[in-house]
Amino acid sequence: TCQPEASFGYSVAAQVCDPGDDDIANLNKCIQWQLDNKHRGLRYREIDLPTAKLFVFVDGSFANNKDLTSQIGYVIVLGNEEGRDQADVDPIDDGSDHAFTVAGNLIHWSSTKCKRVTRSVLASEVYGMVSGFDLGYVIWYTLCAILQRLGISRPPLTLCTDSYSLYQCLVQLGSTTEKRLMIDIMALRQSYEKREIHEIRWIKGDDNPADAMTKGNPNKALEGLVEKGSLSIRLEGWVQRK
Repeated sequence: TCQPEASFGYSVAAQVCDPGDDDIANLNKCIQWQLDNKHRGLRYREIDLPTAKLFVFVDGSFANNKDLTSQIGYVIVLGNEEGRDQADVDPIDDGSDHAFTVAGNLIHWSSTKCKRVTRSVLASEVYGMVSGFDLGYVIWYTLCAILQRLGISRPPLTLCTDSYSLYQCLVQLGSTTEKRLMIDIMALRQSYEKREIHEIRWIKGDDNPADAMTKGNPNKALEGLVEKGSLSIRLEGWVQRK
């Protein structure tokens, strides 16, 4: 329960009805990793609540499962946004001038098989964001009620995705020909316009910790978040809102 790196492996294993040798080997590999890392877990650090932000990192992997269904996942972090020179993270030297760092705590994550039919990459990304925003909004609303009693202003809710097509649909008013996605996209747009979503950021795929919720590849972003409680994220696109 305190090792989010194992979420994808167990989610995939739970989908198998007739396990083969490869399925058993993959599950045993995941279990062995946890046995070898018994003392690895989440470490919670102190954060500054008046300046805290709630970040929801989302991702979707189209037709990534054996039955060609899509895997969706998200990672929710409550923390402070800092300058790159202030955070305890590994530096990124790729010539990118636009980056931000998050120093805080991982409070929730999910890796699940998408139960809805996905006919495109955009659909899997949309369903991943809808799932992440639903839970993120519940946490945000609860947090606002607590902070209000303490006389602290409500924290901004920021969604982060590595999908340009999804970012374009939500922020730049792009369109889609899939009618089934229009309701979800319009609902997200409405929340964005009402400032229930304070900001939507398009980030580098390698810096998205939610990528570990939809793929079995090692993810340095999630590793840094678990080990150090902080990560550095390169921006591809954002909108400065007043």
